[in-house]
Amino acid sequence: MSKNPPAQGTGNLNIAVSAKSPNEPVTARMAAGLYDMQLPVSPSAVPLNKALQNMAKAINIAFEHGFLENELESVYKAARVRKGTVQILHADYIGLGDGVFAKIGRIAKSIQLTFRGPDPASPQGKKLYGEKGRRPLSGLLNFIGRKLDLIQEFEDQVPVYVEQLLDRLEATRIITGWDRSEWNITTSDIGLDVTIAPVVNTTEKK
Repeated sequence: MSKNPPAQGTGNLNIAVSAKSPNEPVTARMAAGLYDMQLPVSPSAVPLNKALQNMAKAINIAFEHGFLENELESVYKAARVRKGTVQILHADYIGLGDGVFAKIGRIAKSIQLTFRGPDPASPQGKKLYGEKGRRPLSGLLNFIGRKLDLIQEFEDQVPVYVEQLLDRLEATRIITGWDRSEWNITTSDIGLDVTIAPVVNTTEKK
């Protein structure tokens, strides 16, 4: 940041972040200086629509600038407000849309991914697929085990990663008022999209 203050009456504020080299990534600590936005996300403090919009905006900022620093970053790519919730979209299912035909498309995509190998929508599953190629039998057996809750899957861990992401966004002051007890975090039955929905009794503004 320049040490020389702007000329009186100009009303301009110049903010810059220095890095050791032009190609050095912006870290979460540095991003806090750029995005000290303090967007309120508590549905008990601001109207629900505003809280949802702020949360989606903050999550998209995290995706765009690569400081999630957990397992979400490699498989989730965008957030949007939809039907009174925030949805975080899995990269394999982006663009399939909504409605009956979209659900059919998601089922077809899910079957296709199953025959790639074990837990194919997870970061580890994608890595194994890249290293070993298609393993249809292993993928099918793993799918059965996951659906019978005999094997832990990436989907079981996603709500914890989302909570960790929102904790980090609050720590960097991109959002304010984040309270886990005000939100339900789930994944869709087909497609592994994340849904962040308000707890009913917290949606009324105080």
